[in-house]
Parts: sequence; structure tokens; C-alpha cells
Amino acid sequence: MVECQMCHHDVICHFAVFEKNQRFWLDLDQDALLSSGLCQSLREITERWGEVLGGNVGLRTVNERINQIEARAQESHKQTMKDIPDVIQLDGIYVTIQGQNETVKHDKRNRARHERKGEKMVVLVALGFWQEGERREVIDWQIAKSEDHEEWEMFLNRLYDRGVTAESGLQAVIRDGSGGLGEAIDLVYGPSVIDQRCIFHKLKNVADACTKELKGDKHKEERKQLMQQASAVYHAETAKQARENLKTWSDSWREKAPKSVATLERDFDATIAYFQLEGLNRQWVRTTSLLERVNRQLRRKFRQALSFGSHAGAEVALYLQIQRLHAKWTNQSWCSLSRNLYFELANANP
Repeated sequence: MVECQMCHHDVICHFAVFEKNQRFWLDLDQDALLSSGLCQSLREITERWGEVLGGNVGLRTVNERINQIEARAQESHKQTMKDIPDVIQLDGIYVTIQGQNETVKHDKRNRARHERKGEKMVVLVALGFWQEGERREVIDWQIAKSEDHEEWEMFLNRLYDRGVTAESGLQAVIRDGSGGLGEAIDLVYGPSVIDQRCIFHKLKNVADACTKELKGDKHKEERKQLMQQASAVYHAETAKQARENLKTWSDSWREKAPKSVATLERDFDATIAYFQLEGLNRQWVRTTSLLERVNRQLRRKFRQALSFGSHAGAEVALYLQIQRLHAKWTNQSWCSLSRNLYFELANANP
């Protein structure tokens, strides 16, 4: 019998002998998910639990407990979506993942190990927005080799198969101008959705061209004036007015900064496609700024990890970071949500 330290009554307990690696309790599993979602490293988690338990906790032990969530991450890529966002923003963010080749080396303990080398990969991310309730959610992501149109096409086809179609309510796709995303959108969606180019990235390209054309401190004020006027081109109520603003700006600067003018004029109509959308928040449809904020949160984890030892580890890290962001956007506690994630996993694998 054991005496309760609170009420001092006897408590009946059933004891059992634990096998190796089974001596931890649920607290470790829950805390591992919570801490990883908060961008704590494996080493930080093991050091803290080593103090709690009064002994050593291996990195692999904690890592295996975190990676139990991989099944949930993979399942999220396959679930059919019934509630389709009005708008999705698309972008890629780079990450380093370790892979092994055929070369074998011996470590300090003379164990044969395949040589490992970091490979730069790109995470393709889709952030959805719903006008009703003004809510947002990362609806999917995919670890790819590049931002070529083949990789984007595969990703968009998966979204399409999950139900993200114009017939189901999708109105527009917001993107920057890099990679093969534009070609992939044409192949998967065609003219059924509006393809909006990010205004922020367009103006950044103009600024880069302007810096090369108007060099030095003596042109500092001219560069500032050029960019202020370029930004004002988009201060319009209609697409027609925006085109008129562009013509006025171009006529003013074509002689002094022809490359800057050519940069803004190139595919200009793609940056004002949002005028075709009615009733949607302009913050969602003019730029990919909100997705850039998501990417900054993901980079926090990437910087902490430096590189991931496997695709599975990267998938789990992405899943936990995205779930933490969803908790924040819906005013939920990440502590409670991470606990629920563990219990759902435990119920699925009793």
C-alpha cells in the first residue's frame, strides 16, 4: 500500500517490471512534442530530462518519441478537403537534409558508417485563406528537390486531388515570379483560377534594377523617389487606373532608369489580377507577405536544427511547427494541443 501525500489515505497500486527503454512515462512523450514545437533542440530536451530522471537520456530515445508523429504528418497529405479556401498563397523555403552515399568510412570506434552529406531541398508550402471568419491555415506542404515546374505540378495535382479546385470554391493563387510555379498553375488549373503575382516581389525586383542603374550616394534621393512613385502605381481603385499610373510613371523614368521601367512593365497585368476578385481582403491577394511570415517561423526551426538527419525528421518538424501556428491562429494553447496530439497518437496505436 502507498499513502497519498495529500489526503493521507492508502492507495492501491499495481507494480510491474519495465523492460529496457520502457522506463519513461507519458510526460516525456508529451514534453518531447511540446518542446520540439517550441524549437528546442534534442540536446536541450535530453539535458532537461536527464536532470529530472537523475540519469542520462539518449538523443535517439527522444528523437524516436518525436518521430512517432510522422504517421499523422503523412496522413495530413492525403485527407480530402471539404472546406476549400477562397485563396491560396504558394512559396518555397529551403532546408538541408542529410543523405548517405555508397562511400563507407570508419568512425572513432572503428564502426563502418556510410558517409553522410547534406543536400539542399525545398519545402513547397500552400497557405489557404477563407473569407468567412477571415481564417488561415497551412493546407499542405511537400519536400521537393527544386522549384521546377515538375515539382510544383506534382504538389498542385495533390491539392487538386484532395478537392482544392475552382469548382469547389478556389478563386485565386498568389505567388512570386520565381521557379516553375506559373507553368505548373497553367497545367493544373488553367484559366479556372486567377493567377496573381506578388506585388512585393515585383517592387523588390524594381529596387534591385534601380540600385544598379542609379548608383552611388549622389543618386540616393532619385532612387528613393523612383521607388515611392513605383509603389504608388498600385494605389488604384481599378485595373484601368493602375495601367494609367504605370504609363505616367514609365514616361517619367524611362530615360534615367530604362531597366527599372522594363522590370515593372514586364508582366504588369499579372500583378493587378486581384482587381477581378470581389469581396476578398486585399491583404491576402496582393502579396505573399502572410506566407513569408509563416516561412520565417519555419526557418526558426531550420536554423535550430541546422540540418535534418532524414526526410522523416524534416516532415515531423514541419508538421509540429505548422500545428503550433494553427494553435496560435485559433487562440488555442500549444501545450494543450500538443498533449491532445500525443493522446490521439496513443489511441491510434494502443
